[in-house]
Amino acid sequence: MTLIILDASCPNCGGAIEDDRLLKGAVCGKCLPKIPNEVNPLTLAEVLRRRNRLMRYKVVKELDEEVKRFKEEFRKAVGNEPWALQEVWACRVFLDENFSIVAPTGVGKTIFCILACLYLIKHKKRRCYLMLPSSILVHQVVDKAREFMKKLKISEDNLAYYHSALPSKTRKAMLSKITNGEFKLLVTTDRFLITRGDTLGRIQIDNIFVDDVDSFLKSPKNIDRVVKVLGFPPEVVDKVLKLIDLRLKLSRRYDKSLEQEYNNLAHEVEEAKRRKHGKLVVAGATLRTKMTKRMLIFSELLDFEPGTSPKFVRNIIDFKLEKRGELVSTAVELVKKHGRGALVFIPMAYGRELARRVTEKLAEAGIRAYFYEKMEEGILEKFEKGEYDALVGIAASRSPFVRGIDLPETIRYAVFVGVPRREVKIERYELNPNKLFTLLSNILDILDEQRKTRAMLILQNLRKVIPATADTVEKIKTTLTEGQQSGYAGYVAKVVKDAADFVKETLTPELISKIEESADISVKAVDDGFRVTIPDTSGYLQASGRTSRLYAGGVTKGVSILLVDDVKALTGLTRRLKFILEEFEWVDYDDQEALREFREVDRDREAIKEIKRGKLTLPSSAIAREALMIVESPTKARTFAKFFGKPFRRKIGDITIYSTATGNIILNIAATMGHLTDLSTTPGYYGVIIEDESFKPVFSPIKKCGRCGYQFVDGDTCPSCGSRSIFSKGEVIEALRKAALTVNEIYVATDPDAEGEKIAYDITCLLKPYNKTVYRLEFHEVTRKALLKALANKRSISTNLVEAQLVRRIEDRWFGFELSRRLWEHFGSRNLSAGRVQTPVLGWIVKRLEEAKKKKTIARVVVEGNVELSFENPQNLELIKEKAERNELAVEIKDAREYVQSISPAPPYITATLLRDAYQFLRFPVGLTMRLAQELFESGFITYHRTDSTTVSSAGLAIAREYIENKNLGEFTPRTYAREGAHECIRPVRPLDRTKLQQYIQIGLIKPVVPLTDRHLRLYDLIFRRFIASQLPPAKVVSQSFKAEMEGNEINVERVVNILETGFNKIFQTVRQENRIEPGVRRVLSMQVLTTPAARLYTEGDIISLMRERRIGRPSTYSKIVQVLFDRRYVIEKSGRLIPTSKGIKVYGYLFSNFGKYVSEETTRELEMVMDLIEEGRENYVDVLKKLKEQTEAISVRA
Repeated sequence: MTLIILDASCPNCGGAIEDDRLLKGAVCGKCLPKIPNEVNPLTLAEVLRRRNRLMRYKVVKELDEEVKRFKEEFRKAVGNEPWALQEVWACRVFLDENFSIVAPTGVGKTIFCILACLYLIKHKKRRCYLMLPSSILVHQVVDKAREFMKKLKISEDNLAYYHSALPSKTRKAMLSKITNGEFKLLVTTDRFLITRGDTLGRIQIDNIFVDDVDSFLKSPKNIDRVVKVLGFPPEVVDKVLKLIDLRLKLSRRYDKSLEQEYNNLAHEVEEAKRRKHGKLVVAGATLRTKMTKRMLIFSELLDFEPGTSPKFVRNIIDFKLEKRGELVSTAVELVKKHGRGALVFIPMAYGRELARRVTEKLAEAGIRAYFYEKMEEGILEKFEKGEYDALVGIAASRSPFVRGIDLPETIRYAVFVGVPRREVKIERYELNPNKLFTLLSNILDILDEQRKTRAMLILQNLRKVIPATADTVEKIKTTLTEGQQSGYAGYVAKVVKDAADFVKETLTPELISKIEESADISVKAVDDGFRVTIPDTSGYLQASGRTSRLYAGGVTKGVSILLVDDVKALTGLTRRLKFILEEFEWVDYDDQEALREFREVDRDREAIKEIKRGKLTLPSSAIAREALMIVESPTKARTFAKFFGKPFRRKIGDITIYSTATGNIILNIAATMGHLTDLSTTPGYYGVIIEDESFKPVFSPIKKCGRCGYQFVDGDTCPSCGSRSIFSKGEVIEALRKAALTVNEIYVATDPDAEGEKIAYDITCLLKPYNKTVYRLEFHEVTRKALLKALANKRSISTNLVEAQLVRRIEDRWFGFELSRRLWEHFGSRNLSAGRVQTPVLGWIVKRLEEAKKKKTIARVVVEGNVELSFENPQNLELIKEKAERNELAVEIKDAREYVQSISPAPPYITATLLRDAYQFLRFPVGLTMRLAQELFESGFITYHRTDSTTVSSAGLAIAREYIENKNLGEFTPRTYAREGAHECIRPVRPLDRTKLQQYIQIGLIKPVVPLTDRHLRLYDLIFRRFIASQLPPAKVVSQSFKAEMEGNEINVERVVNILETGFNKIFQTVRQENRIEPGVRRVLSMQVLTTPAARLYTEGDIISLMRERRIGRPSTYSKIVQVLFDRRYVIEKSGRLIPTSKGIKVYGYLFSNFGKYVSEETTRELEMVMDLIEEGRENYVDVLKKLKEQTEAISVRA
């Protein structure tokens, strides 16, 4: 059954097509009236060809043919079909993409590169160049290429190769062959480019494959050389480098002439990219080379970055073992017990001396160990061959022992002989900004609030000048000695001097004692300064990470055993590890548990060996694969991508794709930048084609004006300003479709509500013809843990949610268009609009103004005991005034009583209460609050902010518990506030209050993808405190109630007069204590008579609260409805209060008088309830649309 029609979306002709056809992978009815029983690219293309209708779909068909042919050739050469990843890479090669391969050990990167070259030679008549890091590998690859060429019936005459170990005669012959271009496949080391690159001369190379990008990039000029070999003009590199410099300058200061120069240069580079040139693929298990400006040539010229391996993908059991004997002997005992494949790490604090002693003791115990003090040739090969059982080294994040070893089939476990930590020696007047930053960032929590504020400002400035080299530190000292104050050197020196002065005055003996009492940092005074001991989190993660590496079947199991020698250092290390890895937990070491884990460790190592021998076939679910994950916003895409290390990027058309690995899935994350389509205006009945009792809404790609920003769907000219500078989401769709062709699976990860489900449905329909494996991911917070959970619980699209959203959009269109048309006719202006929800909300504001015009009198008196009382519309007002003037006025307090009561905290925020309180406490308009909350959500700081649910999950309870216990706020009082459904309240995703969050941002521990302003932080603080308060005990108070009588006027009063137990009020103050009053006659000390409106005008927050209470609108539309009233000038804001304009009053009057039955609050509420029933599958959406159509027609015929 057709649910929607998607305009301009047929994969073949680009015309309109039904969703059910797209979901089958088919084309539109014009191209193919009848869908074949079997829909696959080849059969579909053949039918289209016979009908002379094969157009755009030719790309899909040809790619499918190429892949099938490649798989056949692969099977002939290797004996089995390619892995899922190899198939993905082949697709990208056939689509002529430049790209980076970062893939685990055992998935056959080198085999792929050889066979891709041979395939291109045989079937595409291409000339290919395969670059390798060493002569040995060239020799091995040439032998393998010959073997494959024989099997694939490719003449060896097509092969040329060169390496330093060739005999003189062969070398000469090969150089001649290369110079004359008498080859189709060239295989050399990357050194060949440097020493013999000129021999390639003007030979056109169609495809270059670089195997081991690290080796290639050791000479940055190789980038220039490979660009030249690809066929780019020699001057293009200089242009690209200049373009990068100009962009940097423009980011610092705007200059019109610079901008013009930049635009001209960008145009020249774009022209160079459009010309025909070769394609580049770079491969490697990791990229360890530091990113340089020259490396940006890849992204500027070839639209991709060399890949980096994920940092935080680990499958490790982290054991900790309290000292059960002497540290070294315990370590030796463990290695003896668990055997070969051990890495033994010594904390930096102990250094080389202990490392040597451990190595000696291991040797004495019969364990073949080597102290890996520096990288020595052959040591790793010996370790790999089993000539060494263990390597011993220093656990330092920059050590080659920690960073430079990638032996997944050899390394089984790590033993840490003490908690990894480093000692930093700091002088009493330290001028090294790196050391100052390290010290201050670690003692922040110990400082009082005043010093902490100052320290954070200093840290902010220090971050701008670090890391500083030894030369820079010397220059700082010279600058301070010479008193230089100007220029950048003067600025740096001033920043460092401020920090040094602060440290000198702050690090008193009293503070050092306080630090020593702290849980996780140590500062000791030494003769000429201080020694700071800091847990080395990065060192532990990188070192233990050697035991768990990516391979074809996912992530190998690893074991880490930490021998605890310093509880304070362990506390600090644990706190930092949990911050980086939400799921991190220590497991107390147990021999039997360890043996169970090692069995799994060894199974994985054996699997790697079997894969390398070609003897193991993994189940499809275990094979490493690539997936395209689609989200709405670039912010969310960047946040998700950084959870597993630094992502690398590539561009397809107008979209940027961020690539990272989560284990056996390499994720390519892209953003749609909001909705892709919207309901069209022209076909059928206001965009809905109605046939035979069926409703088929037509959705078209959204277009946006480049001049004024107006969004529309129909036509190619902006309806607002007439501009033809238009950006269409059709370009995004095409880019996503191209990306879909080059992955194994697609995950649609839009927001978890009906609106997000409709976006997900559009994406699914649009991409199904290009990739049949599409899943829906759902999460309510942008965190690493939530992503991993969603990947483990993939689902299909909820049709009920999609249907409910369709009804909302169609109802909004039909009623909106019809009512707006009536307004245009009546008032003679097209700048008017109306809607089902918008109209009753406008009515509330109009009616409130009428109520506010009425007045009331308030007599406000202060009586003895400093208690304020208010009497509304008092009788005998003149008598009261006279007595007040003569100081004879009194109030009688009677029936006073006191009682103890508990006041419970409010539940965590939902959308409506957040919008209300953000306005009340922060004076944030609802639009601003929603924008800030959206950015906090997408940056991974709060849960989803469009929700009506107060439910707190177990993860939320754990966050509250940790914070409450760490801060000693009182007893943790768990409350779930459970509501039906999967949605959760708005809450923080980590136990970080505003101060700690700012602190972590300041020291660089958290790097938000969107800079957090003071407004972001204030809103976050409100959400955080409300949530934590909801998990604290009630406030226990003494309340007093009494009657107050003044000249015949009596009021009842109730107030809190004593707080016995603070409870939640400690963190979120909503209970305020007032003065107690004793019974009897109390003299009035002062009186004020006020004339005020009978009802206060509404604020934005009040309107949002009313919408929720009266069930009008939804969390996703609250702020939009209020904004429309402002945009149409129906309402203005004055002193925070909403006032209807003359236009607004007239519009509401007309609508209510003529169409009150359709725009009433009750009718609107009933429709919202019906939509909820559709979401639950309890109401047929077609029946609802029929009724809505009848109502719309009734409006259209009404005079």
